[in-house]
Amino acid sequence: MTLVAKQQKPRRTQAEIRVFREKALLRAALVTVAKFDIEGATVARICAEADASRGLITHYFDNKEDLLVAALSNLFNEAQSFKDAIAKDDNLSAITRIHDIANSSFQAPVYTWEMAAAWQAYSNASRFNKAYQEPIRLSTQKFINTVAPLFKLLAAEQPLRLQPEEAARGLFIFINGLWNSMASEENDIRAEEAIMQCDVYINGCLK
Repeated sequence: MTLVAKQQKPRRTQAEIRVFREKALLRAALVTVAKFDIEGATVARICAEADASRGLITHYFDNKEDLLVAALSNLFNEAQSFKDAIAKDDNLSAITRIHDIANSSFQAPVYTWEMAAAWQAYSNASRFNKAYQEPIRLSTQKFINTVAPLFKLLAAEQPLRLQPEEAARGLFIFINGLWNSMASEENDIRAEEAIMQCDVYINGCLK
């Protein structure tokens, strides 16, 4: 009888291990901020969430603040990658892509309660901490750069009430407001309602 050797999983390279650990820390930082706010996001809590030693943070980041800024940037970058993919889908009409981009903001993996709560905490803290202002500014501009050309395509088909860039900026502000409302649970807004309200805004940009 021939014994078949068990297949062994390929060992991760050092580069793969580094990426995995870094992503774990970024994710843990966001979850910790969502649970405990910026002030409560201590090194101990972040490391416990990541199931990592306290020294791991300084191995990948200069300090805790550097990790928190990187986590915010990563939140925006991952969300933006989904929006960019939708924007590049030429099989869809411009109006459909705009609606889909807005709708993706309230669906997994872009939207979770933890992501919205973390964003709200960072947004509040950015009033006093300039380190968080730059990632927020960049995310705003990236969204506008992605969505404004779609509004421009739409304007070639039918009249717009707003200029393409103004319409895109307004949609970004509208989405952020809904995220804050959902995270704080102030108005009991659910994802379905948020999507519907975005659809109303988009349609309202048309004459």
